[in-house]
Amino acid sequence: MRAGARGAPEIAVSNVRRARHRGDARAQEVPEDGLHQVRRQIHPGTCHVSTLYPAENTMLDMKQFHGRLNDLDSHIQPSLSNYEVAAGETGRNFANAIRGALQTLPPDAARKLSGLIGEESSEFTEETVWKTKGASAPGSFTPEGRLRTLDLMGVRRALIFSDPGIQAASFAPGELGVATMRHWNDFALRFGGHDRDRLRVAALLNTHDIDVATAEAERVLAAGGRAFVFASSVAPGQLSPAHERMDRIWGMISEARATALLHIGGEHGFMGSDAWARGVDHLEFQPHDFTSETEQINTYTFASFHYAPQNFISTLVLGGVFERFPDLRFGAIELGAGWLAPMAERLDQVASLYARRLAPVLSLRPSEYIRRNVRVTPFRIEPVATYIDRYGFDECYCFSSDFPHPEGGVEPLKEFRQNIERLGQGAAEKLFVKNAEWVLPALSEN
Repeated sequence: MRAGARGAPEIAVSNVRRARHRGDARAQEVPEDGLHQVRRQIHPGTCHVSTLYPAENTMLDMKQFHGRLNDLDSHIQPSLSNYEVAAGETGRNFANAIRGALQTLPPDAARKLSGLIGEESSEFTEETVWKTKGASAPGSFTPEGRLRTLDLMGVRRALIFSDPGIQAASFAPGELGVATMRHWNDFALRFGGHDRDRLRVAALLNTHDIDVATAEAERVLAAGGRAFVFASSVAPGQLSPAHERMDRIWGMISEARATALLHIGGEHGFMGSDAWARGVDHLEFQPHDFTSETEQINTYTFASFHYAPQNFISTLVLGGVFERFPDLRFGAIELGAGWLAPMAERLDQVASLYARRLAPVLSLRPSEYIRRNVRVTPFRIEPVATYIDRYGFDECYCFSSDFPHPEGGVEPLKEFRQNIERLGQGAAEKLFVKNAEWVLPALSEN
């Protein structure tokens, strides 16, 4: 590896100096001679950098965030009676499939599934908005209900996604995939139209045909949509997402101050084989507890779903997309966060190795594009403070609730607080409010 490759210490020092330039008071507290000693503060085997945020023993004041929270992952969850409203023919097929499953599942599993696909509750309390899950949750399907739910949660703006089935169907090749995409996008535009600033409903883009995707992006933007989900497993039109034929899409999204997104589920099909967990029960098991806060997917899937997003983002960075479109807002949602900074470190090494070839394409280090353009949502179980200690990138991590899905838990604010509070109020302000403003800009700023 070239001597010029930047590792975690160099990235950490850069983070502090950039924060100083922005006027971050916490960064001002780190003495310059301390930056020269960062490597001495690395604990063997962990790349732990302890100078970024001095430890704080005070409890966070979470009341400061109420009404200002930005939630980067929530969902519209149809019931059996309105799946077709959200997804047309595909929704009708889903509803029929669920009805059939209720007849064949073991009684306990059927009971739990029934609780998740009931009708939207009209009971709006600080308890029900966090603890009632699935289609039965208050605000699960109606925009009026969702606004009431956001008020109780203290959320200013929310990114809102389809349910996993609608997303998968919209990304499928063929006419039904395109039809489902368009039906969902029309529904999303109507839903978001009740308050486009607060209800940022993400459209879906089927990119098997770039011309189809381009036309749909143009149509949705013209109608007021400001967020788009791409399948991380799909090379658009069998080309790189950094290919010039994709530049019109990236350019339209950037110019409109809209947001390009990846979301869990979009990675399906990325692996060339589905045999990697086959025959190993504890890896390939199929979860049946639909109400579980943890085992919604099997062990192997949880360990590997970030491969496709890493590949997609790496291609955008090294392919020069963020160089050509410096204002492109990009988020990787419900995909965890532990992979982001190590990916950035590796891409810096790659860029150093191929410096001559990349010089005409990139004016910044890959890690700098990632800090500037990309935001991710840690899971509520992830040690965000430890990630920041090790690598920095404290501008990239954002809060999400996953409402109304069970895996979001019933106390996500508490769990995120516990995972950031030792870094203090300033770090928490970034996690809960500031960082997400990049991908959820106020529409009045358009």
